[in-house]
Amino acid sequence: MDRNRMLRTVCVIGFLIGTLGTGLAAEDSKSQDLNRVLVDIKAAAKMINQRTALAEEVRQKLAQQADELKAEIHLERCRVTVASLPQARQISRIDYNLRLVQRLLGYIDRLDHRIDFFRSAVHTLEFYRRQIRDDMLMLKTLNDVDTASLMRQLGADLDHFKNQASQPLLTASSSGLRPIETIWGDVLQGK
Repeated sequence: MDRNRMLRTVCVIGFLIGTLGTGLAAEDSKSQDLNRVLVDIKAAAKMINQRTALAEEVRQKLAQQADELKAEIHLERCRVTVASLPQARQISRIDYNLRLVQRLLGYIDRLDHRIDFFRSAVHTLEFYRRQIRDDMLMLKTLNDVDTASLMRQLGADLDHFKNQASQPLLTASSSGLRPIETIWGDVLQGK
C-alpha cells in the first residue's frame, strides 16, 4: 500500500512539474514575443517622428514661400494700382504668383493631413506600448494571457503606419486647391 501511494505521489509531482515547466516555457515565449514587439513599436515610432519632423520643416518652408509671394503680389498690386481680381489676372507677374501661392497652399494642406496622421499613429503606438506592458505584468501574475488579437491588430497597424511613413510626403496634384479668389481676398486683407 505504501508503495502504491508513493508511486501515485511521484506521478502527481511529475505531472505538476511538467505542467509548471510547460506554463513557464509558454510564459517565456509570450514574454519574448511581447518584448520583440516593443522593440518594433519603438523603431516605428522613431521613424514616424522623423517623418513628422521632416514634414513640419517642409511645411514651414512652404508657408514662408507663400507669405513672400503674397507680399510680392501686394507690392505689385500697389505699384500698378490694381483693384480687382480680373485686373490682377491680366498682370502676368501677379497671376503667376497667385497660381504659385495656390499650389503652395495645396501642398501645405496635404502636409497638414500627413502631420496629423503621423501624430495620431504615434499616439496609437503609445497606446499599444502601454497595453503590451500591462499584458507582460499580467503574464507574470497569471502565467497566461491571450495576446493573439492584440498582436494581429498591432501587426496590421504597424504595417500600415510604416507604409504611410515610407510614402513621399507630397505628390503633384491639382485637386483640392483653394480658389484663386480666396487667395486674392487674403492678399487684400494682408493675411
